[in-house]
Amino acid sequence: MNEIQSLQRSVRQWVASNRERMTELLFDLIRFDTVNRIVDGTERKCQEALCAKLLKLGMEAKLYNLEDVPGFREHPAYYPGKDYRDRPNVIASWRGTGGGRSLLFSGHIDTAAIAPGWTTDPIEPFVTGSRLYGLGSYDMKGGLVAAIMAVRCLMELGVRLHGEVMIESVVDEEFGGANGTVAGRARGDHADAVIIPEPTNLALYPATRGGALWRVVFEGTTGLSFNGETVRNPAVDAARFIVYLEQLEQERSLKSGPAPWYSDSQTTLPIIVTRLEAGDLGSPLCDVGPVECRVDIWVECYPGVDEEGLREELLSGYERFCGRRYEEGLALPSFSRMIRFLPGSAVEPEFALLPILAHEMEEAMGRPATVAGSPFACDAFVFNEYSPSKALVLGPSGGNAHAPGEFVDLDSLDTLVEIYAMTMVNWCGCSSADRHG
Repeated sequence: MNEIQSLQRSVRQWVASNRERMTELLFDLIRFDTVNRIVDGTERKCQEALCAKLLKLGMEAKLYNLEDVPGFREHPAYYPGKDYRDRPNVIASWRGTGGGRSLLFSGHIDTAAIAPGWTTDPIEPFVTGSRLYGLGSYDMKGGLVAAIMAVRCLMELGVRLHGEVMIESVVDEEFGGANGTVAGRARGDHADAVIIPEPTNLALYPATRGGALWRVVFEGTTGLSFNGETVRNPAVDAARFIVYLEQLEQERSLKSGPAPWYSDSQTTLPIIVTRLEAGDLGSPLCDVGPVECRVDIWVECYPGVDEEGLREELLSGYERFCGRRYEEGLALPSFSRMIRFLPGSAVEPEFALLPILAHEMEEAMGRPATVAGSPFACDAFVFNEYSPSKALVLGPSGGNAHAPGEFVDLDSLDTLVEIYAMTMVNWCGCSSADRHG
């Protein structure tokens, strides 16, 4: 048995013996309310507790306020309109002995809103079998805990890495936030490679989708045409547009995405109507049509598509669907952003971390690694489009993200700790003389 095989065996044994400690850490983080309230949030207490745990582990760790970072608001990926009082980031470092490559694990501590339908307290976690239930367990406190436990594993096994390992816990990722991640890049927290522990069901994503959340507004006229007035009900125009969106989603599902990460994609690019409003909702009844109909939609896209291009795809396709041009009287809706546009992003197939991470996945799982483009958008674009640190996405298995009954699979977290730990060893460098146990 060679040195690496021996270390992998030790890592696997350590992981098997430390599930309870991993579970306790995840319980501790879930019990803090870190719901993203779109404009503001209450992540501070959780971040303070996490920072204290990282310091106790032996990492250099600190809290910092986003607004105190020089160049934060001037960063090209900064998005205005948010309140970051009581919403600090955490950055922690495990210094290497020198001469190795650095690795950053970037996770977000905020969660989506509490969805209707929870039958238990969402911030009082519990375990049933291999499933740990709780808000944020899957998206993405579980992946963040796996990164922390991987560092703890190597520390307790006496491993000394040549390169530096960093762990950051950022605020405001949900609902297209990403400013927490922007602040870290403006601060200069860069590494030779980045792993984002978003939930991927143990698949490796070198690319992520983009998306836009728009409010699409159709305007019309109302009243009763007793005297021949022209009445145009915008709800009818909106209904036609929604039918078109359904067809467009189906048409998109028949086409593969850009090579190499989406060329074999069999998943649908979602177009979701998230909200529909028309008429005077405060009135006890309405006997005429509305003057405005608002349709909120979430539309995803592949890397390489910008916001204007995505909007034009919808508008030009709607003309073809209706067989009529806007100049000929087809209702032209207005589009307004509900959140920032999230561009898709991708790393090159030659990115050096890819084969290392895929190899460690195969070793830990006993099967070839699944490597493909992600079926979701996230903050990876901040790294891949706006920093020298390129990011891959790899996280645990689970279910019900952004939904009642969210859970993470503890067996997958065990596997993830092993993958992360061995990736640190092979990416950052480690010699046999650096191991003391």
